[in-house]
Amino acid sequence: MKDKAFLGASLLAALVASFCCILPIVFALAGMSIAGASAVFAAWRPYLLALTFALLGIGFYLSYRKRPKACEPGSACERPAVNRSGRVGLWLAAAFVILFTAFPYYSGPVARLLLSNAKAQPKPASTQEHVTFAVEGMTCPVCAEGVAHKLKELPGVRQAAVSYEQHKAEIEYDSRRVPLEQLEKVFTDAGYRVRTI
Repeated sequence: MKDKAFLGASLLAALVASFCCILPIVFALAGMSIAGASAVFAAWRPYLLALTFALLGIGFYLSYRKRPKACEPGSACERPAVNRSGRVGLWLAAAFVILFTAFPYYSGPVARLLLSNAKAQPKPASTQEHVTFAVEGMTCPVCAEGVAHKLKELPGVRQAAVSYEQHKAEIEYDSRRVPLEQLEKVFTDAGYRVRTI
């Protein structure tokens, strides 16, 4: 019973530790603003990961520790051996923990795949402008994909590329349909700071 509790707790802690990169995808797919929630989880990520691996370690210790032989085999006081399905479940939980823990490293391609089905905006002939923003506060590649998705939903935005690695955003837009302040608001609503380069 203790093994299952440690498994469940470690899986939950790993999932919550990855919310910094899971939430932006979920919110973008639902058409809502993330409003900086991912930054809150990013700040707690190291503590949640430490808790995750501590709980998982305790689960492995309880499953694989040598038990003292206080009773003869087959006697009434003999403890039942750890069952094989419990250990298999522990290893499966460890695999899921690693999958959730590593999510920020492969979240960019996942976000591009899930958000690529966004409707393409019609492109009427008009005045085209280009702006480059320096972006501060992004914690993972999926954050950049979520903001780019929100920008592309604005009427008048033709292209939007947001780079987590370069902390920069390149946007082509029609200034008659969308003002520069509205572009900046997308970033500030998501909890990031921007300045025009």
